[in-house]
Amino acid sequence: MNILYTNFHPGNGGGHTTYLTYLFNGVLSQNINAFIAAPEVSKLNKYLKKKHPNKVFDIDFPGKPKEIFNIIKNIKKLKNIIIKEQIDVVHVNGTPDHKVVMLCKWLYRLNFRIIRTKHDSFKIKQDWFANKLYGKYTDQMIVVSNFQYNHIITSELQRKTTVIHNGIDLEYFQPREKSQDLIKQFNIQDKDIVFVSVAGTALHKGWQFLVEAASRLDDELRSRIKIIIVGNLPKNEIVEQYINQFNMQDNVIFTGFMDDVREAVSLADIGFVLSIGVETISFACREMMAMGKPVLVSDYAGLSENINNNQDGWIIKQKSTDEAQEFLQKIEKLDLVNFSKLAIQKSGEKFGLRYFLDKTIELYIRGIKCN
Repeated sequence: MNILYTNFHPGNGGGHTTYLTYLFNGVLSQNINAFIAAPEVSKLNKYLKKKHPNKVFDIDFPGKPKEIFNIIKNIKKLKNIIIKEQIDVVHVNGTPDHKVVMLCKWLYRLNFRIIRTKHDSFKIKQDWFANKLYGKYTDQMIVVSNFQYNHIITSELQRKTTVIHNGIDLEYFQPREKSQDLIKQFNIQDKDIVFVSVAGTALHKGWQFLVEAASRLDDELRSRIKIIIVGNLPKNEIVEQYINQFNMQDNVIFTGFMDDVREAVSLADIGFVLSIGVETISFACREMMAMGKPVLVSDYAGLSENINNNQDGWIIKQKSTDEAQEFLQKIEKLDLVNFSKLAIQKSGEKFGLRYFLDKTIELYIRGIKCN
């Protein structure tokens, strides 16, 4: 069995990169032949090419009609890879790469299966093109949360859609001692209550609601709240609007991008992912829980599927500064040690890679048998 994974993201790629790295390495460990096609400048391409230079191909997946010549060039490159490597399944991960793969299959009458993982929470459009893309040219659909299956997948597509929650590397994400270097760097005091997010700095991640909620607290509690946000540094106007106007400069720390987020997570008393858009299930939430950090999440999309509320984490309404403030005001009464134990237990039972890999490989085998 020969699998080709495609990804259109030219940059860091976020959850797409994590997802595909786990899958690619996982299927190789099962003696299944796997390849990656991704933009040369992407993090995914650069990272995997270091270890597997002969299995990673440089392909862009332009999605705009004005890029037609580039689209045609990459369709030809893709066709040559599929024929040379005798690809049985192409596993696509976004609309731009899905389109190129679909056109390649149609133009050259190639015989391979297309499996699509939908990583976002946007509803599928009801139009002619979407019907072709997801209907005729999608053999199987994977969604990573129950929310997606119930709310964004059309009833016609549900018959060929499978929910496979994201798995994480539990050997890598384990509880660890707090990083003394970062404690010094960020001037964390023993009395501080530290919140950490490794979900990124985009506004749809919802961190700004926790910042505003903390700004409303009485002076003593407010001074002890530290909010550490890992990801690319936000623009100055974002900092001005969401940090400076609430006088939270001493409470909020933007770390910048970190290759290894575990050092930052080690500082957390509580993790948080308060997304208000795009999100589906969140690798970041699962990684922090595996490291023994109970996580505060919003009720957006599938985030709540990670949490047993008031046991291994907490769920609040999305965009609700009031609920975030209420949570902060009761924080000193919480038994965080017990929450931590239950977060680790949940991770061991639910978040490992084995089920994630087995169910995905099962789809590949089923698809090839039907071909």
